[in-house]
Amino acid sequence: MHIGRALALGVAAGFFGGLLGVGGGLIMVPGMVLVMGFAQHRAHATSLAVIIAAAAAATTRLAFEHRVDWDTAGFLVVGAIVGAYAGARLLGVLSDVWLARAFVMLVLAAAIRLALEGPAGDGTLEASSGLDVGPLGIVGLFVIGLTAGSAAALLGIGGGIVFVPALVTIFGFEQHLAQGTSLAVIVPTAVVATVVHGRAGRVEWGTAGLLAVGGLAGGFAGAQAALALDAPVLRRMFAGLLVVVAVRMLREARSTAASRASPSR
Repeated sequence: MHIGRALALGVAAGFFGGLLGVGGGLIMVPGMVLVMGFAQHRAHATSLAVIIAAAAAATTRLAFEHRVDWDTAGFLVVGAIVGAYAGARLLGVLSDVWLARAFVMLVLAAAIRLALEGPAGDGTLEASSGLDVGPLGIVGLFVIGLTAGSAAALLGIGGGIVFVPALVTIFGFEQHLAQGTSLAVIVPTAVVATVVHGRAGRVEWGTAGLLAVGGLAGGFAGAQAALALDAPVLRRMFAGLLVVVAVRMLREARSTAASRASPSR
């Protein structure tokens, strides 16, 4: 039964991540906690190990269709690694409640922008052309990576919900290309995080292996499904995902604020 649940959860999370370019942690973590009885911290750590496999499978499928901009991914990775380190250092200094509230506003703004993006945003950057940017554009990509990495460390979210809308709305990426590039960045970022968690003994490697088998199949299938959808449809699906994430984060921020205020009553 444990094997069946692990494989099914891996497939579901991998498919979701491959379809929308986010890695699958939004499905993996609650599934591990609620279905498999994992503690929250161990679920986060083990999920990252599985995301490596799921995101790699999805990236491979999208790369075959030239839906990954490797140069852009390289600039984003550098920023994401620096941001993750900085976010981890700032975690005990900044108010996570206000950080979550501020990030919710950014996520909602990105969702609205994606949902309202007109036909001109459906393919202004061809998948095979790559991104030709000057020094200012490179700095912009680094800042996006920095923001995503910091958010992942501070708020426990995946970088894909930052990478994809930023690439589409700021740099004019076609939706499939944005998602493929996002997944390519997620792989090395998850590797770094998994190494840290693994050394700390937080990763359940046996369960991670089972989940990864499902994640490989699900990630590949999710990427295949994404390629079959038109960019406007995929973009609006991603906008819906951002709204769900924003609502969940806002509820958690309110719950945290209420719990901190209750002892003084």
